Amino acid sequence: MSDPTIYQRDIQEYGRFTASQIQRLVVPVDAGFKQALRAVTARLDAATEALGEAKRKAIAAAVAPPAPRAPKRGQVDPVAAARDLMRRLVEHAASRPGGVALARSLLQGQTLATVLRRRPAELAAALTHALEVIEQNERRLPDHEAWAAELQRSREAIEPLLRNVRKRRLARRAITPEMKAARDEWLNIYGAAKLLVESVLRLHGKVSLMPEIFEDLADATRVVTRSTPPAPRSPTDAPAPS
Repeated sequence: MSDPTIYQRDIQEYGRFTASQIQRLVVPVDAGFKQALRAVTARLDAATEALGEAKRKAIAAAVAPPAPRAPKRGQVDPVAAARDLMRRLVEHAASRPGGVALARSLLQGQTLATVLRRRPAELAAALTHALEVIEQNERRLPDHEAWAAELQRSREAIEPLLRNVRKRRLARRAITPEMKAARDEWLNIYGAAKLLVESVLRLHGKVSLMPEIFEDLADATRVVTRSTPPAPRSPTDAPAPS
């Protein structure tokens, strides 16, 4: 048997593949085990689907949008404000003597439209970069202090939104108790399927088919093949002198 550790991301693919291969390669081998093989395949399919459902529920809960709230009077969307700030800054920089190169530096060689379409995390990075450019080009922007302060405030206004995004991403990667229970059940059935399939194949001298049915065994075989150095040649393997 291979290493019992199977990545969470691979389980559903392995489950579907193995169920299909048992039906195709093992069921026809021995009619006496047909009912047992179909039963374990059905259980494997059900466990694979249960794990997928647990994963879908966990993701839905993690990325569920917050409850809608009525906008407060005078409340500003920090992302929209950041985009407006970048637009005003680039246009102002370009209007200065020799400002085309400065505007290009602020945009990191991208078009203004491209920068303004970026997601909040990328937009925040653009604000940080613009702040660095301004600090490096103080002489070319007499009002650089005002722009720097505005960029800093805009960056800070976006930060809470970025923290929420990071939290949701972490939640999507976390394994909930329901996912762990479904994973444990799947691994138990997957292991039972291996034992049953190996028994059938062993009775008919076809154990070599196991890696074609269980993808983790195929992966283990490939790793061993790549990592095993060629066997040293013995003295008897040396060519005979001519």
